[in-house]
Amino acid sequence: MDRREARVAYLAEVATKYYDQNKSQQDIADELGITRSAVSRLLTEARERGIVEIIVHYPWRTSADLERALMEMFPLKAARVLIRGNKAYDEMVTGLGVLAAQYFTNTMKSNDIVGISWGSGLYQTIRALRPASYPDAEVVQLVGAVGTERSSAMGPLLAPLLANQLGAPCRYLHAPLLTESEAGRAALLHDRSIRETLDVAARAAVALVGIGTTAPERYNPARHGYVSLAELEDIRAAGGVGLIVGEHYDIDGNVLDISINRRVVGISPENLKRIPTIIGVGGDAIKGEAILGALRGKWVNVLITDEAAARRVLQLVAPSRR
Repeated sequence: MDRREARVAYLAEVATKYYDQNKSQQDIADELGITRSAVSRLLTEARERGIVEIIVHYPWRTSADLERALMEMFPLKAARVLIRGNKAYDEMVTGLGVLAAQYFTNTMKSNDIVGISWGSGLYQTIRALRPASYPDAEVVQLVGAVGTERSSAMGPLLAPLLANQLGAPCRYLHAPLLTESEAGRAALLHDRSIRETLDVAARAAVALVGIGTTAPERYNPARHGYVSLAELEDIRAAGGVGLIVGEHYDIDGNVLDISINRRVVGISPENLKRIPTIIGVGGDAIKGEAILGALRGKWVNVLITDEAAARRVLQLVAPSRR
């Protein structure tokens, strides 16, 4: 094999590791004993020499008109509205994940603290992310338990999944404040590891938030007896963001003004207002009320949704503008 053939084979090896084996550039660098920037240059050379052909698919069309209408109506940094067409619900959620992953990838910096709640859209977002290496970043998840964590999309598995994709460490605080008494909660808040994790979460630069429905028949806390219908109405009136506002304590351990005593802080509403980029992911018309609450409450400043939900939100807003 001459030098030219050896070079082509080497480029093909690097490209195969990256594109076919889904390894991060840092992993390839460590494996081959070269720098990450060298791997990046090799991948560029492979593309330029036609050794690897990148086929870009655009299956997830978006509606510029609905995105513009949402941006005009609410103080959003960005809005992406998926044209659902005849896609089934699961296909639509996959598309939302792709759109959210694109925005997240373009926004995140190498040393960001990332907060994540839960939801099927966020699970699809993580799946759509290309493996990376951000050792100076950190993923934080503060979640409560509703007793229905029957899938990887619902609850504590999302934080380590995201951390693994980002090549970042993870602080993971699952239901530490789930107590029936103020004394018990106060005692837990003095635990050093819990306080440290809460303090890290308060410095999050990006949050990935699932916007679940607040429809009584589908809202997990209501369906499983954690809140009454009257309490659910309070949540909706407060701008309920699915599983987020239906929680009892804020990031500092203060009681929220909603009478729920079995929920724990996720990414608290008050903390969300301090995070520069909050990417809310949720679609389907039934989530219109929750999405509107998220926008009015400024819990979300980047909205990833679908055309049915966007039209429902605009329909709900229309009467108040007359």
